[in-house]
Amino acid sequence: MNLPPELFLVAMFVLMYFLLIRPQQKRAKEHKKLLNELKKGDEIVTNGGVIGKVTSVDESFATLEIADGVIVKVQKQGINQKMPKGSAKL
Repeated sequence: MNLPPELFLVAMFVLMYFLLIRPQQKRAKEHKKLLNELKKGDEIVTNGGVIGKVTSVDESFATLEIADGVIVKVQKQGINQKMPKGSAKL
């Protein structure tokens, strides 16, 4: 049974959508939600692997305390994930 080339092309697109595009859209939506819900006191990990506690948040940036008295300012897009409370030993 030979399938028409158009059907094969459509099947490949549907497969790519469910394997690549849809999961990426879901991850992007979850990351956007994480950034919007970020608040003072949250413990996070940046894309560079730095763990810190959020001391302030504005529209584009977050200020982190990464050690006692060491404060850095990072772009919110550079925040990778939120950690459970107590993960950052400051």
